[in-house]
Amino acid sequence: MAIITAINMKDKAEKAVKELGEEMGGFVPGTLNVVKEHHPELAVLIKDMDRVMVTDGALDKKTKRLIALACVAVRMCDDCIYPQARVAKNFGATKEEIIEALNVAVLTGGMPSWSTAKRGIIKLFEEWED
Repeated sequence: MAIITAINMKDKAEKAVKELGEEMGGFVPGTLNVVKEHHPELAVLIKDMDRVMVTDGALDKKTKRLIALACVAVRMCDDCIYPQARVAKNFGATKEEIIEALNVAVLTGGMPSWSTAKRGIIKLFEEWED
């Protein structure tokens, strides 16, 4: 029975991550794939929690991603910058909006926020040019 439950959870996680990727404009962060593989229950939970980020409400989903980008910059999560910025772009954010969100991060979190963000932003902007 435990093996069947584990297989079902892996299937649910696979489906959850696939759907989340579709909702984020065809992009699945690498970290989410690792979570799916090693902790399928958490992948399903993340999909359920992320619903607020991929739907419009009082704030549209682009604005929510720009806020999330500023938050991860302030928290100095190097691996989080590119995914948040990429999804914000997928939701229609311009380069100027992404930079402005990072400027807010610098004002609230200090210059280390920009230092944290630079690699992810350079990667995204280089892809943008292609």
